[in-house]
Amino acid sequence: MKKLKILLVQEFFPPDVIGGGERLFLKLATLLKEQGHEVKVLCTGNPSEKSYAGIKTIRIPLNRYLMNLFFPLIVWHASDVDLIQTASGNMTFPSWMAGKILRKPVVCYIHHIAGKNWKYIRGPLLGPIFKFMEKLFLARSYDAIIFQNKHSESIGRSIGIETSRMRMVTPGIDYKEFDSNTKKENFVLFVGSLMMNKSLANVKGLNYLLDAAKKLQKIKFVIVGGGEYLEELKQKSPNNVEFTGPLIGKPLRNLFKKASIFCLPSLAEGFGLTILEAMASGCAIVSTIDVGQKGYLIKPEDTEEIVRGINYYFNNPKIASSHGKKNKELAKSFTWHRFINSFSRIYEVLTK
Repeated sequence: MKKLKILLVQEFFPPDVIGGGERLFLKLATLLKEQGHEVKVLCTGNPSEKSYAGIKTIRIPLNRYLMNLFFPLIVWHASDVDLIQTASGNMTFPSWMAGKILRKPVVCYIHHIAGKNWKYIRGPLLGPIFKFMEKLFLARSYDAIIFQNKHSESIGRSIGIETSRMRMVTPGIDYKEFDSNTKKENFVLFVGSLMMNKSLANVKGLNYLLDAAKKLQKIKFVIVGGGEYLEELKQKSPNNVEFTGPLIGKPLRNLFKKASIFCLPSLAEGFGLTILEAMASGCAIVSTIDVGQKGYLIKPEDTEEIVRGINYYFNNPKIASSHGKKNKELAKSFTWHRFINSFSRIYEVLTK
């Protein structure tokens, strides 16, 4: 495989992190560099920070929303590369424009896509504007547009993204960190963003999960996550719901290992890395997001479906255990080797 010069264009890049997308882009950049490619990252941030974890960075001190107006910066820094790799957000559209001007292939990786769900994220007034802008940015002639799960792919089709341009590449997992023989306990686990606000909680479907908890008073629910909305959530939640606050590392992995059921009723999700972590931990899964797990797939915005899914596993513990064991096996196939090889094959075709 020939060695390429690649410009990664992203709103934020570590150490500036607002979610899983930044960590995933760091992993992509690191693996590309390990393969021998020349990688540099263009993002917002402090210009004095010239690199991170061995990756060259060009940081522009601008508000991320203004990056739509500065495609000349991308043209300038992409002039000597073979390919532009961007991600959904405010860098997407200017990256596409730069690619057209330079006649270079542009690949867009979908970290997040909301479609009609923008009304829950930004409200009834701003929601339609963000929905329109998302379609404007993403329904373009990218050389490839990469999704991480079937639910996101479905939203992509609904906003007009051409099927012929779609690809599916799922992240990997460090499986051994989660694999164990820890005895399962009878509780339902939810893990959300550590920067949870009301709109994010809504798009994660947490309000529907809490409504389900009210109808399942004999079942314990454990909610992991923190932020400005946490205290309000506690006040309106039933007594069978426990909030841990934000957890990372070993404490979080231990919870995954103990939980018998993991529930993620998101309205939209870039991938659903927590599902993969739950799979590696041997959990039965109730979720709107399908990443290939053995589980009870539910429709978004449906409390009764969440209730049915959780009841199904609690009333059939042998099935829950069987599905958990199957998920542990399935999780082994989600390797970083497969992840980077998928990107490499796409790049190779586009740069012939």
